Amino acid sequence: MISSNEPNIYEKIGNALKSIRVEKKLKLKDIEAISDMNGPTISNIERGKQNVSIGWLIHYANVLEIDPSEIFLRAFKEDFQEKQLEKIYERFNSYESDSNKKSDT
Repeated sequence: MISSNEPNIYEKIGNALKSIRVEKKLKLKDIEAISDMNGPTISNIERGKQNVSIGWLIHYANVLEIDPSEIFLRAFKEDFQEKQLEKIYERFNSYESDSNKKSDT
């Protein structure tokens, strides 16, 4: 169940975009100067307040000079790690069940 305190997809993407922009020491004014994007729109997207298209993300990734996949890897890193842990637990449980069956015989 998703808690209302958990960031939604747009917030996760926005947080990733902002963290990359900040790491590159760029301000919204800098992005406006080197692209056709406007600051208020970028700010809304970075705060998860505005929906964004894949095309826009690719354009923004080009402005930031990063691979677009970096946005998604950063935005959903915890989700990916959680899925990997679930897979590991599932495998571990199946091994445990197999060993219990063998010890019962």
